[in-house]
Amino acid sequence: MDTISIKIDNKNFQVEKGTTILDAAKSVGINIPTLCYMNLHDLNTTHNPTGCRVCVVEVVGRKNLAPACA
Repeated sequence: MDTISIKIDNKNFQVEKGTTILDAAKSVGINIPTLCYMNLHDLNTTHNPTGCRVCVVEVVGRKNLAPACA
């Protein structure tokens, strides 16, 4: 399992490579509001069209905001 270091709200932590920003934030108790993203564990399905842009976050080195759910 490859991990990467990330920093959210001045908190540094390690997550598995490929983890979304939304899932990484949830894993350390940080809430990022969403509208169109749904993770339906019981149905073994995920709906993340990235269309509503409610969950956009700033990513260092990126010119525009990124949806945390993708």
